[in-house]
Amino acid sequence: MTWSTLILGGGPAGLAAACFCAQPALVIERLAAPGRKLLATGGGRCNLTHATDAAGIMAAFGRQGRFMSDALAAFPPDAIRAFFSSLGVATRADPDGCVFPVSQRAEEVCRALEQAARNAGTELRCGLRAQRLLLAPDTDGSVTRRVTGVETARGVLHARHVILAAGGQSYPALGSDGSGFALARDAGLEVTPPLPALAGLFTRETWPGSLAGLVLEHAALRLDAPGSPKTWLEGPVLFTHKGVSGPPALDLSGAINARLHAARAQAGTDVTVRLASRAGWTAADWRARFADWRLHHGGRALHNLLAGELPRALAATLCTLAGTANLAAARAPKSALEALADACAGQPLQITGTESWTRAMVTRGGVSLHELDPRTLACRRRPGLFCAGEVVDLDGRCGGFNLTWALASGRLAGLATGA
Repeated sequence: MTWSTLILGGGPAGLAAACFCAQPALVIERLAAPGRKLLATGGGRCNLTHATDAAGIMAAFGRQGRFMSDALAAFPPDAIRAFFSSLGVATRADPDGCVFPVSQRAEEVCRALEQAARNAGTELRCGLRAQRLLLAPDTDGSVTRRVTGVETARGVLHARHVILAAGGQSYPALGSDGSGFALARDAGLEVTPPLPALAGLFTRETWPGSLAGLVLEHAALRLDAPGSPKTWLEGPVLFTHKGVSGPPALDLSGAINARLHAARAQAGTDVTVRLASRAGWTAADWRARFADWRLHHGGRALHNLLAGELPRALAATLCTLAGTANLAAARAPKSALEALADACAGQPLQITGTESWTRAMVTRGGVSLHELDPRTLACRRRPGLFCAGEVVDLDGRCGGFNLTWALASGRLAGLATGA
């Protein structure tokens, strides 16, 4: 038979598309069950969106976020929550804006999406991998070739519309193995080179490793590179055996990997980030605090005084880096106090790389936005083909933003098949 809609990938974008697409429809998923990566999101709790509006979601994706305008205008976070409520999944927003199911169970979200897709009339076939997109001359007689189906190990599947929602390349064991990019390239689409994003950072400095396991709850990071925004990303920073992690580090990792990729192509090296031990405090704020210590606690060691503001191990490390180890507040020279204030307000870290695909949460890169019509997510040069979710060259901060794009883009592509 010829399906009206064939969806490649049973993740959130593919399942969302299956709920809204033209029927009869078929989802094929290479793993034994759909939604495996969805089950792992939010630590198994499924951070399915963020308590903001469409503009807030787009802002989390940077300059390319404007491409998402049509998808999000029709399916913003409030609409996503209403949709899941209609499926029997109540949601709640944490103080930081992250939205989870009230049950705190990703299985409930995955099961509801799968059942909604089936209720819409979509068939799901798991354990089936797409090997190649089928191309044929367009029916209008032009030289354009349209997508008419897909080739699998079990034969050819024909369809009037194909939605490529095969995910990116992060967490390959959960389904995103980069195969969607291979299908897109083979069909002649431009694919921006994929890089790991939302991944921990590796530092050239070894001192973060001595603090492994320590969490700096109210910290901030910013990229210190030409042309990069000077805004700080605030949140908990975790020291690891190889560097730093936590939301600010994860959010910077995609941009850092892109810079490292470009630098290495030109024989360049590291990228610098700055760590603020207390978000919102400038070097001037720290100098004022030190002046107060000199006046009222001049006989006490700086590292002990600083331990009242920061974790003791970090306080000792920063004092060592600034050359104030074992110095009393009143005996520390002005230059040493300046160095300590700078270290507390923005200690530089040389980033040599990030965690690999096996730990990265999302993919930076993918099918170029130039290939797609943002109003429908249809491929401009390959009629019959649509792209949705992580396979598209869009990646945002952690906090439910990427899953919002997956759901909104899947819905938009699905609806476009029936237009």
